[in-house]
Amino acid sequence: MILGILTMVLASGCKEETLGPIDHDNVAPGPVKLVKVTPVHGGFHIVYDLPSDEDLLYVKAVYQLKEREADNRASVFTNQMTIEGFGDTAVHEVKLYAVDRSGNESEPVSFSGRPLEPPIWIIARTIDIQADWGGAKYTWKNPTNAPVAIMLIAPDSLGRMKVFETVYTEADSGSYSLRGFDTIPTPFRAVVRDRWDNLSDTVKPKTPDFTVTPWFEARLDKTKFRYVFLDNDTRWDAWAGKPEYLWDDNLTTFGHTQGDHPFPQILTIDLGVKVILSRFKVNQRSHSQQYYAYNHGNPKRYDVYGSLTIPDQSGDLSQWTKLRETCVSWKPSGLPPGQNTDEDIAHFLEGDEFTFDVLVPIRYFRFAVLETWDGAGFVDPCELTFWGNVLKEYN
Repeated sequence: MILGILTMVLASGCKEETLGPIDHDNVAPGPVKLVKVTPVHGGFHIVYDLPSDEDLLYVKAVYQLKEREADNRASVFTNQMTIEGFGDTAVHEVKLYAVDRSGNESEPVSFSGRPLEPPIWIIARTIDIQADWGGAKYTWKNPTNAPVAIMLIAPDSLGRMKVFETVYTEADSGSYSLRGFDTIPTPFRAVVRDRWDNLSDTVKPKTPDFTVTPWFEARLDKTKFRYVFLDNDTRWDAWAGKPEYLWDDNLTTFGHTQGDHPFPQILTIDLGVKVILSRFKVNQRSHSQQYYAYNHGNPKRYDVYGSLTIPDQSGDLSQWTKLRETCVSWKPSGLPPGQNTDEDIAHFLEGDEFTFDVLVPIRYFRFAVLETWDGAGFVDPCELTFWGNVLKEYN
């Protein structure tokens, strides 16, 4: 008997319930009233008056993006919305619906118009592709700060065109160098894609044959590097750091100054070769702890010098050749230390790369840090890497 009662109770407790609006009706709300439609890049900004229905929940815009139907929604607490994603400037129809808490939709109010040109077109027009060390340098402008992907395209070893790198950005300008190519005319290309998968036309170099020829360079062999200490240099062996860690190809080690030396804090390296340097890269400390990104004692501004011989043990920089104007570590977002976007972290992981303004043969290189990211008195990058045209090997 007791078992039977328990079975009945459990059965009743498992009864399926249908969830839905507490208040439900079949009365559609009144339509919205269009006030103003303003074309924007790739879309429209729409202002409207709301119907007076008390149970109004949101306004929905319905339109076609390529071959699919898309919609955008704005709550009852606003009377405007912006819709985006059109990849052209053709005439597009948009329908607006008022929707209540019961899911009832009003009669549509529609308009047709041409959006302004999409950001991918604007960006594609600004892309420039020039010859660079070991490849091509791409530069562009993004005046609307649209979030886009810039696909950098070149032929692989079999001559097949492929995307070698995709740069995701919403910064107002940018650049990227595609490396690792032979010194032959090469058809570098670019295509801009937005988050709705609209694509720009293919961008080509502005040369008669639409190719550029990379300049020759090779990565310097770091096993030939030697630490040199001049009178005005800084010690780089504090806090578990070592100067040799700056060229060990290990991004978890670092060089570290004590912090008791005035700026500039200088490191001198014997590269072990006679070389015309093409570019170099500075990796901040450290990939394993992103807390240090654009922070701590990571170098922010630095001068770089070179010489074929050591002019004097004093290290007087006026006796050395300045290889380029002051290098400034770049943070794409421009946000203060401690605040990083995904694009910031991607650049942090890649490292700051600089080409040289002065192309002269050198053997000795000096890295003179002028400022750190958080103003710390010490400096602690993790890696230096060099490329160039080696003219003679020593050792």
